[in-house]
Amino acid sequence: MEKTCEEIREILVDYADGRLSQSDSNKVAEHLGKCKNCRRILDALQRSLELSEVVWEDGLAEINKIRAPTPGKAPKIRWSRYAAVAASILLVATASVLWRALTRPAKKETSFAEIERYVADSASAARLLAATDLLAKCTDDEAFVKQQYRHIIEVYPNTTAAAKAKSRI
Repeated sequence: MEKTCEEIREILVDYADGRLSQSDSNKVAEHLGKCKNCRRILDALQRSLELSEVVWEDGLAEINKIRAPTPGKAPKIRWSRYAAVAASILLVATASVLWRALTRPAKKETSFAEIERYVADSASAARLLAATDLLAKCTDDEAFVKQQYRHIIEVYPNTTAAAKAKSRI
């Protein structure tokens, strides 16, 4: 049974990240072959994820080299603002992890693996939040963008990015 556009949009982030089962991935690919609107959303999502990954990994030095055209809009993007947002997210996530690690009650000792997992979750949530914010500027599908914010809140509930996503809904 073929999935609807709404069902496809619910799993589009997982499809873009390669986290779907082979059968679900095939169903999404089949739908994308037929649906131009969902392909545009996936394209915008992939561009947003690629852009946020570059900002995340390369920092401010690479910002001037990035040129991501937005369909139907003039390419007047202030990269320094996105870089500042990405740097702020990274700083807040790191400070939050350190603060929680240092202020946690002495009853239960936090293992390095737990801290590492929280840092990874915070980074993933921050990456998805940045990508969703960029996606919001690239598409007029407000329901899909809100759905992505809800996904961040559900999957990463104890992160700073989840709190920011709540405020954007």
